[in-house]
Amino acid sequence: MKVKLFKNNKSFRFNIPKTWNELNLGSYIKVMKVLKSKEKIHEIEKIIRILNSITDIPKRDLYGLDAKSIGKLGVHLTTFLESVPTQELKHFIKIEGVEYGFHPKLVDMSLGEFVDLETYVENLEDNLHLILSILYRPVTAKKKDKYRIEEYKPNRERAELFKKHLTVGDFNGASVFFYDLGTTLINNSKKSLTQTNK
Repeated sequence: MKVKLFKNNKSFRFNIPKTWNELNLGSYIKVMKVLKSKEKIHEIEKIIRILNSITDIPKRDLYGLDAKSIGKLGVHLTTFLESVPTQELKHFIKIEGVEYGFHPKLVDMSLGEFVDLETYVENLEDNLHLILSILYRPVTAKKKDKYRIEEYKPNRERAELFKKHLTVGDFNGASVFFYDLGTTLINNSKKSLTQTNK
């Protein structure tokens, strides 16, 4: 969405997402770093950093905005932060004419996939694009609701492509899926241990 702002009596138009679903992966990673930072900074500086992360407004321009523009950005930021990203898992995403499919059989994951995922999960915020490049790979065959994806090979180019083009709406469902799967596995493990102890 375009927003008209004023600085030194001149108007400028900038892009700002209305919801989390519109935010690209690279910007999402920046916002998460700001939100999870333990650095002691003033609340206004935190807001400036978030705005700089989600918009194409340079930081120096944010500091120079008039009160009316700051108020307008504040309203947009509040709407953005209060929006709820989609939780539905997208099995297919299309970027630059290539269809990528979510890993159809996680139980059949190769050792290489598993080791790389485990390594990247240790620093989730910085490695989300790498994790998604493992989970979403080009579709090589498709028939109705069945499909195959490309064999796994680490691919930094795909990870960088995802960083630029994937939106929170594209990948948030995968995050929810893994959280739910992890919770289910923990609960099942507890039940199994309890039965074993009995």
